[in-house]
Amino acid sequence: MQKDLILVVDDNKMNIQLLNSILSKENYQVISTLNSEKAYEIAEREQPDLILLDIMMPKLDGFEVCKILKARKATKYIPIIFLTARNDEEGVQKGFQLGAADYVTRPFNRAELLARIATHLRLKHNHERLLELERQSSILAMAVTANHEINQPLTVLSGNLFLLKESLSGQQLTDQQLKYLQRMENAIVRIKNILAKYRNVDSIHFQNYTEDTKMVVFED
Repeated sequence: MQKDLILVVDDNKMNIQLLNSILSKENYQVISTLNSEKAYEIAEREQPDLILLDIMMPKLDGFEVCKILKARKATKYIPIIFLTARNDEEGVQKGFQLGAADYVTRPFNRAELLARIATHLRLKHNHERLLELERQSSILAMAVTANHEINQPLTVLSGNLFLLKESLSGQQLTDQQLKYLQRMENAIVRIKNILAKYRNVDSIHFQNYTEDTKMVVFED
């Protein structure tokens, strides 16, 4: 099973070393940065499963980093747990308003920290599974619709092509006419194969067609 990847963002090297030690012993992969201005770039590139984010940092504080992460499509669903020495209600409330999943105050209670991390990783993975089930359900509905709506005219097309070829049997057809008939037959076979692929949900994936449009592709 692939290890969960956690990104630690903290301007204190000792804090990062401590968290790295705690998390590595729990079989998590850990990446870190002391530079808050690079945090969202690293998150977008590495796609961690969870981010531990210090609030009090120079230049960009944790609130600003969180705001940027939640505004970006590639990182908006990554759970963020704030790390803070502050225990004031206003700071906590602001963090939640910006989209943070939770917060942990220093000095760390190891058991509490690990419990909160495990909880939010579990919630994230459950959400991903629900999205996948929803995606599969949508694809199956699309497959049923496609087969129902396309199969009928396709059957008519296939049957009429067969009758046309039968009516032309015995006649001397040109190479070009034979090529036209073969092209139609090949196209019908191709459509049938595409419809069959729609029935195999696991073979269906999506890729970008244009900047804001995706298309279905199949694993052969």
